[in-house]
Amino acid sequence: MTSPLTNVTPIEGIMDAFSFYVFSGMPAHLIHVPDMMLMNRDEVFNKYKDVVKAITEDDLEKFSGPWSREETLHKVLRDKVKFATLSHRWLDTGEPTFQDMSESQKDMSKNPTGYAKLTKFCEKAGEYDCELAWSDTCCINKDSSAELDEAIQAMFNWYRSAAICIAYLANSSTTLDFAQEPWFTRGWTLQELLAPEKMRFYGKNWEPLSEDLDDKHPRDSATPSKDEISTPITPSQPDILTAITRLTEIESRDLVSFSRGIDNVHQRLRWASRRTTTRIEDMAYSLIGIFDVSMPITYGEGQRSWFRLMEIILQQCKSWEIFVWAGEWSPYSSAIPRSPKGYEAFDIHNSTELIKALNMGKVKGIVGETPPGLRGDHAFAMTRHGLQMKLPLLDVVFDHPNQSATIHGWTPGYLRRSESRDLHVRVTCRQRESNVETYRLGIVNYSPSGLAWRNREYEIREGPLLCFFFTLDPNDRSWLRLQTENVIVIDHKGTPVRCGCSFETVYI
Repeated sequence: MTSPLTNVTPIEGIMDAFSFYVFSGMPAHLIHVPDMMLMNRDEVFNKYKDVVKAITEDDLEKFSGPWSREETLHKVLRDKVKFATLSHRWLDTGEPTFQDMSESQKDMSKNPTGYAKLTKFCEKAGEYDCELAWSDTCCINKDSSAELDEAIQAMFNWYRSAAICIAYLANSSTTLDFAQEPWFTRGWTLQELLAPEKMRFYGKNWEPLSEDLDDKHPRDSATPSKDEISTPITPSQPDILTAITRLTEIESRDLVSFSRGIDNVHQRLRWASRRTTTRIEDMAYSLIGIFDVSMPITYGEGQRSWFRLMEIILQQCKSWEIFVWAGEWSPYSSAIPRSPKGYEAFDIHNSTELIKALNMGKVKGIVGETPPGLRGDHAFAMTRHGLQMKLPLLDVVFDHPNQSATIHGWTPGYLRRSESRDLHVRVTCRQRESNVETYRLGIVNYSPSGLAWRNREYEIREGPLLCFFFTLDPNDRSWLRLQTENVIVIDHKGTPVRCGCSFETVYI
């Protein structure tokens, strides 16, 4: 990048916008690609301030659109001072560290494999006209707790702001290898897949896995031109987005333009359920950016990190879909799974109707029925006594050997009960409480219109209904939730069935 003339009056607001971009929107350290030296934010600002001062109103005009001048300035700055990010699976040993890269004379013989990967990444970044590059291996000073905390909290934004994210899938030659690619099993790479606006995937020996310059926007004509890409092309089928969707269940709209936050919380937790991290705390910290939440970083807290993340999400999310999980509880709450693995217990393919409800799809034309998004107790809250929630508790008989709960109901008739009708619900519960004979199913996504006769009866219409399994604690006579290995669903269709219930506030 050539240096423009220095005695140019910058356009109004550009230097303030540049300062904000560098000190609030860029990583604390970046690699200067031409010489492979680390630069801090002050050095980046001073090196490129003359480039920014030379930006003209004509430059801004090229980025004009239905957005504010501030947004236009940001877009221009991202184009003029580009940086690339690396997404990869760490080597077991041999990755260059921050300290290694800070040395004026680098000993590349010490970590030859790691340096070779970093050098290749910088080479690819340069092909996308990026003079700056960022890798999580060597651009974070992990001796500084403040810098490490900032990196974890801001990493989603850095991947989103990057001009290009270079994804290195070392075990793949084509998309057909994705099922065995470790990159798709790691916790941090979920964020690195969703956050970037533009990505390029490379496989073994740094061969590109597609003919596209931006794999999130196939056939995109963005720079650089094909003549500028020196690496030969390896064609593959199916295309990358299709292959990723098949493997991960992440739809292409989320791959291309992911919107962070707690929307579709169950779906996003299910994505995380198939991934692992080396440090147990990272399973929570790697999701901070995806859910757009903030929490203190405390390595050494173990499983409490996951509890804290879920507690924060529960405070913001008032949709019952967050409770569609099964398996082991958190040591700190029976309302929270021990890990995201609990969300994998739900068989997504065999329960399509519940998925429709989870997705808050269009309401079926049932007179008096409550829309899925309005069902359940939206005032549930975490308290010092546990999760507080109002539920209709249905009377059931539990057959422990057969792992089945029976609801003794009846079909409602005019002024009287009609014929009896039993519903059987699969409940896989290995937990046994001595001297317990009373069990209840608590409907999480209940319809207020289903409550009848002073809330002492509940009318089950079309399902599916998500349930918790309770027993009566013999000590304090309160309802105790029991741990189940399956997501309990009443999936009734046909004539409505009414049954006895109590409508109560429970603490889980």
